[in-house]
Amino acid sequence: MNLTFSLHAVTRIFIGAIFILSSIGKFIDSSDAQYLVELLSMNIYWLIEYKRIIVLSITILELVLGILLLLNRCTFFCYMASALLIISLSSVILFFKFQGTQVAACGCFGAFDLLSGPNTTLAKNGVLIVFIVYGIYKKFKPLRAN
Repeated sequence: MNLTFSLHAVTRIFIGAIFILSSIGKFIDSSDAQYLVELLSMNIYWLIEYKRIIVLSITILELVLGILLLLNRCTFFCYMASALLIISLSSVILFFKFQGTQVAACGCFGAFDLLSGPNTTLAKNGVLIVFIVYGIYKKFKPLRAN
């Protein structure tokens, strides 16, 4: 096993663990995440009816992505879905930030949420995107050599 493989494995496991931790936290307490959907429903009105389904769907998606990444299965799908998920959730936070709406907590980690203000959440998501991009780059580097 070489060092490059080890760093990629650590990256994959780190991303997977983050998603699993986030989903478990939201299974315990999803009230802040549901509140964020409620805030978004002020602009997209029909969302209020589906706030629980939306949060539950995101929570289940995070859990599935986390497990698949830990098991090293469907990694291309997982990396791409992870990137889309993080970018879309970050865009919601940016929307509120540019709108001037005060968001105390995003509910990203549910019961385990620490330091969850908009700026901190965006910084955490930025770091996570860097890890995801690194994972994609390392995973598919051998394919570019051919």
